Amino acid sequence: MTAPPNIALIGPMGSGKSTVAHQVAAALGWTAIDIDAEVEARAGCPISALFAAQGECAFRALEHEALADALAGRGRVIATGGGVVLDPANRDRLAERAHVLWLRASIDSQMGRLATDTQRPLLAGNDRRATLQRLAAIREPLYASIAEAVVDTDGLDPDAVAARVMATLPSMEPAAR
Repeated sequence: MTAPPNIALIGPMGSGKSTVAHQVAAALGWTAIDIDAEVEARAGCPISALFAAQGECAFRALEHEALADALAGRGRVIATGGGVVLDPANRDRLAERAHVLWLRASIDSQMGRLATDTQRPLLAGNDRRATLQRLAAIREPLYASIAEAVVDTDGLDPDAVAARVMATLPSMEPAAR
């Protein structure tokens, strides 16, 4: 069986997907794609503004399109949004077109990493811990359903996480883009 043409990092907000995707892509000579950044480019505004003006459904539709476009290529390390797994079609596409790695982070780690982040619409409420726990209860089984490997990120800096990601990969060679 041939290795999937891409690598996708899934996991909750604050797990390091965007930073690690860039590091892994650089190590492989591949292209890094951040789905949230792609959504913002398509929307012409920050995700928080998209949520405020059009709601989560509009965000999820753009996220679905951006993921499909990213996975249509080869040699890409894709940082997904934490909720990308909510759409069964996204899960199917990820499983077909990418080596999927779950960057797992505890609620305590997420709380620390996101302490000063004011741009995430799903964390706009008063009780961030309860929100993160609620999201984890829904999303973790979905991450587990498609992840080929899990990389625990607690207590690690992005370099160490990237090294662990690289260690989980099958023999990956630069792919035609």
